[in-house]
Amino acid sequence: MAQVPAGDLKPAQRAELQRLLEHAEQQSGLTFSAYLGAWSGGRAGAEALLERLADPDRTVLVAVDPAGRELEIVTGRLARIPLDDRACGLAALSMTSSFTTGDIMGGLRDGLSVLGEQARRMRVEYLDQP
Repeated sequence: MAQVPAGDLKPAQRAELQRLLEHAEQQSGLTFSAYLGAWSGGRAGAEALLERLADPDRTVLVAVDPAGRELEIVTGRLARIPLDDRACGLAALSMTSSFTTGDIMGGLRDGLSVLGEQARRMRVEYLDQP
């Protein structure tokens, strides 16, 4: 579920972000959330944001403060298994290259795509079939 401060995105951008989060969830089987806006405490503050979510163990939180030029990708205990530091670093790199040009939505699109792809769950036919 995207957590976005009201004034930061237009309705069309909110809908696009929700679609991007849902696509990453479908690819990976994890829960994805985005937070846009300021938060205090750096990495520890982003981890505190993650802990307030419904299922923090299975969640990947992408926290972006455009004004403060901060980006944190925080993974829950179970989400950390398929998304190691290398995968999150690759996603962060793809996001920051767009962020530097002022393209917040493009950066989120690229980063969520990388995270979803890197965490793609392996299908087990007899378990994933109804």
